[in-house]
Amino acid sequence: MIQQLPLTIRNLGLRDYQTAWQEMRAFTEQRNAQTCDEAWLLEHPHVFTQGKAGKAEHVLDAGDVPIMQTDRGGQVTYHGPGQLIVYFLCDIRRAKIGVKQFVHLLEKTVVDTLAEYNIQAQGREDAPGVYLKTNGAKICSLGLRIYRGCSYHGLALNVTTNLDYFKRINPCGFKNLTMANISDFVPDISTQELTEKIIKNLKQNFGYESIADPKNQNTTCAGTMRKPPWIRNKLLSPDEIAKTKKLLHNSNLATVCDEAACPNRNECFGRGTATFMIMGKTCTRNCRFCNVTCGKPLPLDSTEPQRLADTIAIMGLKYVVITSVCRDDLPDEGAEHFVACIQAIRKTNPLIQIEILVPDFQKSIENALNIFSAALPEVFAHNIETVPRLYSSITPSRNYQHSLKLLQAHKQRFPNIATKSGIMVGLGETTEEIKQVLQDLREHDVTLLTIGQYLQPQFDNAKVQRYLTPDEFVELGKYAKEIGFTHVASGPMVRSSYYAEQMVI
Repeated sequence: MIQQLPLTIRNLGLRDYQTAWQEMRAFTEQRNAQTCDEAWLLEHPHVFTQGKAGKAEHVLDAGDVPIMQTDRGGQVTYHGPGQLIVYFLCDIRRAKIGVKQFVHLLEKTVVDTLAEYNIQAQGREDAPGVYLKTNGAKICSLGLRIYRGCSYHGLALNVTTNLDYFKRINPCGFKNLTMANISDFVPDISTQELTEKIIKNLKQNFGYESIADPKNQNTTCAGTMRKPPWIRNKLLSPDEIAKTKKLLHNSNLATVCDEAACPNRNECFGRGTATFMIMGKTCTRNCRFCNVTCGKPLPLDSTEPQRLADTIAIMGLKYVVITSVCRDDLPDEGAEHFVACIQAIRKTNPLIQIEILVPDFQKSIENALNIFSAALPEVFAHNIETVPRLYSSITPSRNYQHSLKLLQAHKQRFPNIATKSGIMVGLGETTEEIKQVLQDLREHDVTLLTIGQYLQPQFDNAKVQRYLTPDEFVELGKYAKEIGFTHVASGPMVRSSYYAEQMVI
């Protein structure tokens, strides 16, 4: 097995878990078949991480250590000072190895490294990780996520870790599992020497011919665009993020934040807010910009409106945004379910302000508006998405003129309700085309507008053609105000519902 592309090594130092996880996901979502594999070497502050199938019963007493629900496999484990984390972002599909062999090679990398310190260790068939041959103590934990043939997460090797923290959990779901440190055998272990040995063995076991220097890489190995420095996510309180995610999980509610892989989701979760996505997680459309799963949806859940209302009340929201997947399988395309949600929310909190971001109701605009008359929001939003020239390649199931007609028809029917739309840029459109779309929206009575940079959510989505600069977004925002939009949010990280409550109605 020879890897034609070099392996990039990044020494990241101390990194909080949430930030590293977010960065791993972003890297994996935007990589392509020519992107170099990377190994990230770092250390985390104290944190317990729970795998996708993790059971709460394996957390015995977390105490003051935060618990992060993550998307790797396995149960609960501990990360903290004195532990060497190696996140291995590898295209295993390109390497033509299976998941089982990939895990074996990762374990072998650790086993080979420990052998250089005369520490005899081995993997186990029934439990991923590396264990001492002498007493079965675990010295290295392993947890992975394989996403479209590419790995992220990786291994956690105990070097000088305070092993008492493992007593607060059942490590990896095993009661009374003994943990061990390299320093138990090599008291004066050099971290630099250890990382050099790990890199050497990783290179050898996975067949990399060379190691790339990230300082000399302004692009990916294939020369594809990297995100510019102004495309950066804000990260607020990890505790608040975890609290919001836990509440949403317990309520069995979907958010467009997660399902559409919004780059601002951790910031919004950190502020204790979210954009709720109703009517399931499966869309009947297959737009090339969107991360939401396409397929045959499940039947509507009649309990969803009340669960939504109760969750919003617990979160103490004063402003909420509700969107949905497209439901072309339903006679009314979901209009009645929107109304049921609005009514349930109003009953729980009559003073709340509601914004709905709706699909295009291709079957009948008039029927949809008749249904909406029973329960109106404060803001009616429908995104125009892109310029008409790109509709056939970016959102082929939609019609540009129909979307304009929907927005205008709602404003004419309900003149006191604000209408809002949004456009993504960077898909290959020209500035003049963007301005024409803005003119069209104004001519169809839209007054609230968002303009944001398109970011490719997954490998098979449409690729970014250009990153507009912050100054260009400022100019587009000025132009929008000049032609009559009352409120405009224009910026690289702007999304249709990002800080929606700040668009004064």
